Amino acid sequence: MRATRRIAGHVAAALIGAVTGGTIVLAIDGATRDLPRRTRPNAVVTPFAAAPKPAEIPSSAGKVLLAWTPGGLPAATERSLEKLRGVRDATTVRAGLEWIELSRADGSIVDRPSGGRAIPFEVAVIDPREYARYVPPGERDAVLTLKPGEALLAESAAKIRGAGRGLNLHLRGGPVEVVDVVSDVATQGYEALLVGDIARTWARVDRFVLIQVTDRADRHAIQRTIGSFLAPDQRLRIRAQGEVPFLRYGDAVLPQMVIKQHFGEFAAAPNSDGSIDIDPRWRRRNIAAANVPILGRVTCHRALLPQLRDAMNALLGEGLGFTVDPSEYAGCHSARFIDANPGGRLSHHSWGIAFDINVASNAPGTRPDQDPRLVEIMEEHGFTWGGRWLIPDGMHFEWVRFP
Repeated sequence: MRATRRIAGHVAAALIGAVTGGTIVLAIDGATRDLPRRTRPNAVVTPFAAAPKPAEIPSSAGKVLLAWTPGGLPAATERSLEKLRGVRDATTVRAGLEWIELSRADGSIVDRPSGGRAIPFEVAVIDPREYARYVPPGERDAVLTLKPGEALLAESAAKIRGAGRGLNLHLRGGPVEVVDVVSDVATQGYEALLVGDIARTWARVDRFVLIQVTDRADRHAIQRTIGSFLAPDQRLRIRAQGEVPFLRYGDAVLPQMVIKQHFGEFAAAPNSDGSIDIDPRWRRRNIAAANVPILGRVTCHRALLPQLRDAMNALLGEGLGFTVDPSEYAGCHSARFIDANPGGRLSHHSWGIAFDINVASNAPGTRPDQDPRLVEIMEEHGFTWGGRWLIPDGMHFEWVRFP
């Protein structure tokens, strides 16, 4: 990758500040217990709070809600919501993973991955007339005039690419031209906004709904309406604007764009088994094996290793080393899709910034069983815990900020 597309640290820091400085909800709707805090001088408490009750729409949250469920909401959800009292409008967003095979700007090559690889590129497909109501006023015209074959590039994505308006992207779903650059808020953390039928080429589409509401809106009624389309065991997440930095699918973790800013961007080729073949040059520069207290030999992103060592040393300093069983450490860097599902989103293990511990008693989808003091120390050191997710993954810890 070009040297000019290195991490835009000050922009990413602002985004991470939004993640760690606001009121952020990562509770899993009763699937795990509250974690008692240790009485510790100057302890850093990460602002992950319990989710608001369904009937509450905080006055500070604005008048926009997000609704999503694993696997995506049915297409009929939007129209049913618009019939409810207090709902002004709803729009469906289809999100997914595209791949950049080639890009040009001003006649020059910006990206040309080799070896049959392409660059993972997380995008959202919108209805411009509807979606324009959900972006800052100054950016509505850019959304309203968006046409098939065109893209709006997020500001941070433009910094990563080193190019903006006029950039031609050759995606696996078809070519698009960047006609403008908009804020990361306007794209809800996706790298670009697109229109048209490009999503038909994706193996998986993450469909979610944005909802404009008034003071008369009943969150219970919204939840019941959406729930009527779901299977009995299918979990639903409803967020209010202001609870999270971006209203997007899978909002408990950072957008891929933010991960790229801090840990770099790679080209890769998907494999049929759900793994990906990452450019070996990126891997050599960024992935390293090292000894870490408690865990032993680990393979992670180089930038993560000091933070992980500090967290493990903090456990030892508190006499809590026993809360991690090194024989149940299941790795950090693993280049693959989430759940090894080709066509879905990439696991952040691919960047070597997530790791799994105490796996035997923390299988995904089951009640998490980590020591609360372990979880607290990991959160203090900049890691989020998968045990708080909508579908809990109690073994999983993932980077969200530098301490």
